[in-house]
Amino acid sequence: MDNNLSLHKLYDAYKRWVITNPNLVTDVETVATWSSYFVAGKINKSPIVSELVYSLSKLLSLFNDRIIREAYGTDVQSYGLREQIKILLTIIHYCEVFVELVVKKRWGCRCKWTAATLLQLFKCSSALILLYRYKELPIGHPPVPALQRKKFTEGKETDENSNAFFTLRRSGRIIRRVDGAPPVAFRDWQPVKLKDDSAYPGTEVKDLLYAETLNILKPLIHLAAMRIFGTKAWKQWLVALGLDLASMKLYNKHMKQLSYEQRLEISRRKLCLVLYLLRSPMYNGYSKNVIEGVLTSASNKIPIMSFICGPIIQYLSHWQEIYFYMWSS
Repeated sequence: MDNNLSLHKLYDAYKRWVITNPNLVTDVETVATWSSYFVAGKINKSPIVSELVYSLSKLLSLFNDRIIREAYGTDVQSYGLREQIKILLTIIHYCEVFVELVVKKRWGCRCKWTAATLLQLFKCSSALILLYRYKELPIGHPPVPALQRKKFTEGKETDENSNAFFTLRRSGRIIRRVDGAPPVAFRDWQPVKLKDDSAYPGTEVKDLLYAETLNILKPLIHLAAMRIFGTKAWKQWLVALGLDLASMKLYNKHMKQLSYEQRLEISRRKLCLVLYLLRSPMYNGYSKNVIEGVLTSASNKIPIMSFICGPIIQYLSHWQEIYFYMWSS
């Protein structure tokens, strides 16, 4: 009984510390996350330890975000099925590489691919529930984004359209307020669009659903392609790239109808196409020599860069072997 009381008091003290020192908590989490990169190669079994440190730091950040959101938020936090699925997907997103490394170390490469398949099956099925039941698209990376704590705690995280418009009672027409209009240089002279406005014509809904479905199923299709063609074959590389490009093409048709956050996620996915340079066989055949040449040149010309480029060159191939499929990108 005393142990339970002491743990409860300890937890309450931790919550008070997080709530009263959100900036300090963020700094501690950042140091913990970056320390996972410096652990690599320094101690025995460094990949597993590095991923463990990274996963724990991200899970701690997710937990602290929840504490801060509940303390500073004005709305009552509800954790229904939708929120629970997003939290589970976020936890898997942070821990899946660690799980795969542990399984590979303990039971071998074959079991590692079995674990990866099971994780991707759960992620895909859960994401499809979010998409088709709750119409959540595009699904974020990770599904529960990091909280912008400074804006949230200072009360500045408000809707960009709040106090910028009002709705006529009889017609329901949305009218922009004079003092809520943006500066002239930034006006697009378009009608006010609400962030939660998800009403699209039927054809557009189908296009967006198809686009997100392709993105969700890509990991499983890529796994099957690697099983059939091999992990370093061009066919599996082209299959994954083709799915990404097809999804982007469908999204590009309706970018104007998407909200700012949705467009931001699509832009992030487009930027992640650069990571195909690090996937096999592109990396082994072409990118490796170019990247190492650039890093070596920067290290030789800029003395300070040698402390950064040296470890990257040393562990680049090792990191590429662990992360080359990068399904969650």
